[in-house]
Amino acid sequence: MEETFTLQKSSFGQSGRVTVTFTQGELEHGDALLSHRYGRADDRDVLLKTALSPAGAKVLRREAEVYDRIAGRQASAGRMIGFQAAQSPVRLMVTRRGVPVSRWDPAPRLDAAQLGRAARDLFGALAFLADLGFAHRALSADTVFWDGRRVELHGFGHVEPLGPPEALAGSALGSPTGLPVSDVPDVHAAAHLLLRLATGSPGGGTPAALVAELAELDADLAQALEPAFHATNGHSVSPGEIKDRLWRSRPMPPPPAGGPEDRHVPEAPPRQPPPDQATSGATAPQTTRPEARPPSAVRDQRLAAQENGRAEFRELRRRQREFRESRRIAAEPPRAQAPEGPVAPPRPARLPAADGTPPAGGHGPLLFLLLGVLAVALIVSAVLLVR
Repeated sequence: MEETFTLQKSSFGQSGRVTVTFTQGELEHGDALLSHRYGRADDRDVLLKTALSPAGAKVLRREAEVYDRIAGRQASAGRMIGFQAAQSPVRLMVTRRGVPVSRWDPAPRLDAAQLGRAARDLFGALAFLADLGFAHRALSADTVFWDGRRVELHGFGHVEPLGPPEALAGSALGSPTGLPVSDVPDVHAAAHLLLRLATGSPGGGTPAALVAELAELDADLAQALEPAFHATNGHSVSPGEIKDRLWRSRPMPPPPAGGPEDRHVPEAPPRQPPPDQATSGATAPQTTRPEARPPSAVRDQRLAAQENGRAEFRELRRRQREFRESRRIAAEPPRAQAPEGPVAPPRPARLPAADGTPPAGGHGPLLFLLLGVLAVALIVSAVLLVR
């Protein structure tokens, strides 16, 4: 079934029509605030959220503004396709990878390679959000998506500013939703979710017991996440610090400069069955060949390559400007330096007197002329006397 929506683009500019295909039996769920429908648009998996109450409309407006600030620069946070706020109901459409972790049946269980990649993606998205000045405050199995290969962070409608809220005055993010939010630090919630992805069930117990449980599966990952398990409200570690600990424990090449933070592992892990196939009694999950990547992965790689090319072009232009500036400075003659010490002021020109007489010191040429005439007269007189 196809439905067409008129949405504003992600830059909050001109509106456009978006046609979404919803498959019969596709996942759909809702709560008191929002309804969630999963479909495809323009060969991409999308999520359409519709507000069911004024509070839900406020949540979607905040989430749309966060997506506009992210602007597709974080590969593990999705991209906004469009937003409808001029008429009721308020809608938001974003790209997605898979479905929420809580909607998988059976629950996914990741191996060490998948778990390390999921940790880097999740804490990379949280660190990027913190750099924008926000904490997520709603990280859970409902807001983290999984497609069998990668995780993706969603649910940005409950973010809280890390700085003074006065800086957001006039925007949808400047006022809180009035809804209860989690007081658990984002890093703590992310560590618990990764443990759930590793074991297939929500973990419980003291932080030390959770670290020991994860260490049985991956000792390096457990060591990197240990501060996150011990984080509490008021005594927390930043997502950027956990992100750095993860990369120090398992170093990998950095992403292209200027492109989305999309660290890619060349070998693709086996793909988990989608929820509808898992519940129908399928026994053997299908695997995808490494070269048969989904359209979203190909699109992300293409966007990263384009951003990399733009960054190289900007760097080349910068070097050209520096070279031209150095040539211009070298071609300019050196400026005369002012002599040291006090400089005597220039002598002012002497003006003639009011009666027209030349100023004093201005009759030098006339005096020389008179002396010359006198000398000639003396010479002539001497010649006449001799004769």
